[in-house]
Amino acid sequence: MQESFYSDLQSFSQFEEIAEDQHYAPAPENWCIVVSTVVDPSALIENHRYRDVNTVGAATIVAVKNAIQDVDIPYVFGGDEAILLIPETRRDSVSRNLDALRQIARKRFQMEMRIAILPIRDLLAEETSIEVAKLRMIGDQSVALLRGEGIPLAREMGKKSPTNYEIENSHCTSVDLEGLSCRWHEIPNKHGFILSLQVKARKENANRVYADLIAKLTSIFAGVLDDANPVNPSLMTYRSTSELVVHEKRLVKPFSMSWLKRHLEIFAAIIIFKWRLIPQFLFRSDTYQSSMRSHADYRHFDNTFRMILDCTPQQVMELSEYLDNAHEREELYCGIHQSQTSLMTCFVQGLGTGEHVHFIDGGDGGYAMASRKLEEQMEKS
Repeated sequence: MQESFYSDLQSFSQFEEIAEDQHYAPAPENWCIVVSTVVDPSALIENHRYRDVNTVGAATIVAVKNAIQDVDIPYVFGGDEAILLIPETRRDSVSRNLDALRQIARKRFQMEMRIAILPIRDLLAEETSIEVAKLRMIGDQSVALLRGEGIPLAREMGKKSPTNYEIENSHCTSVDLEGLSCRWHEIPNKHGFILSLQVKARKENANRVYADLIAKLTSIFAGVLDDANPVNPSLMTYRSTSELVVHEKRLVKPFSMSWLKRHLEIFAAIIIFKWRLIPQFLFRSDTYQSSMRSHADYRHFDNTFRMILDCTPQQVMELSEYLDNAHEREELYCGIHQSQTSLMTCFVQGLGTGEHVHFIDGGDGGYAMASRKLEEQMEKS
């Protein structure tokens, strides 16, 4: 059943090569695509609840990863949305866990989720496809890149045919969200602004459009695109005990063993990262904090190029001018949202290299607001 499809896929390390065909392989037809979306994120953003949106978006990935720990799967984080590919053999267990997450989102976060699971073969029947690439981050940690018109079609079919594809009510009330946390304050920018960028190439010459965009970004950042990484460890501060307890108690069943374990983890983390009371020879908290930058998932591709960037005002101006001109040439559509901070939601399976990943989004609506602007531009064209 090709459950080893993604683990067997050869990775590459140069972000500048994400548009190159050689890195992509077709998703197996006996796999499924999971599309999870927070319904009406705009209302939540207006109520200053975008951190909750990110938490629920990341929880989708954590719930699926924890449900099928023996299978390596590709996923893309998108703030208010997450997309994953899973073997069809694991569909039932994934569906049950995601239904439990949907209930948690409704009851404890007061938000609705739309979650659909579609067989890849159904997308192939519509003469579309999905291709997968694997960008190596650090150690054994990689991030997936997805492309193909099967992705927007999956979103559309999930909305229009909920009886066929939306996950069923399983009455399962327990979901494993171990490793999920959101314990750092919003991260201040270092250069002036945080940009949440979304770019969708028009169908003609899409590879060239994305390659040109990455070349321009590299030029804007003087050849060192990693300078745009919004995770600035020296500026990061830990949230208070009360903030963490209030936020994270919603992720577990009250007064369960998971609830007790999470509270103990919070208090241990406060001692280590906020109060710094653990001797450095026992655990180097500063080393782990610095490593979060290299474990940051701030570059995404799911048939739309998405990136969170820490920019100077001059870099914002130069990038905006480039995108406006490319749009006028009918090469692409784009959406940009500016903020002063970025958000970080963590999935920590261990403290070693490659054992943790940190999902990054822009503050004040980030990807969700950029997506709205992208859609508005597409509707006008």
